[in-house]
Amino acid sequence: MSRHVFWSLQAEDSDANSLNNKEITTIIRRNGFRFWGNRTPETNAYIFEVYTRTAQVLADSIAEAQFETIDSPLTPANVKDVISAIRAKLDSLVTAGKLIGAECWYDVVDNSTTDLRQGRVRIRYKYTPVPPLEDMELYQTFTDEYFEPAFAVLGGA
Repeated sequence: MSRHVFWSLQAEDSDANSLNNKEITTIIRRNGFRFWGNRTPETNAYIFEVYTRTAQVLADSIAEAQFETIDSPLTPANVKDVISAIRAKLDSLVTAGKLIGAECWYDVVDNSTTDLRQGRVRIRYKYTPVPPLEDMELYQTFTDEYFEPAFAVLGGA
């Protein structure tokens, strides 16, 4: 941290929001410290920091989980087991609310006889990360419509 940054929940012109508009995450202090700002300089897929972190954690955890499989026999049964394990991991992340959805599969187009003969197999997976609720607008309306039903209970009292 280099210096104090002004922040207010309802102030769009705060220092923190100005920095966020330039894809710079800040740290605010409210009930402890927390990151404020979700965007990265990326303009396509990884626009939110959580998208980048999700991609990194998924890649690392799925690869690490396959460590014991490396150098084992390349058989259809072993490939099915790997796919089943990855699907189970992805499903658990969906159930836990860490992913919106995910799939894992073997595509014959990716796996030529030459590649399989060389001990290379390619397994695909795709996922949808959970975006942050970055912007919520709350609209307030002042109304007289509740006076009548509230006082109607008095009847002719």
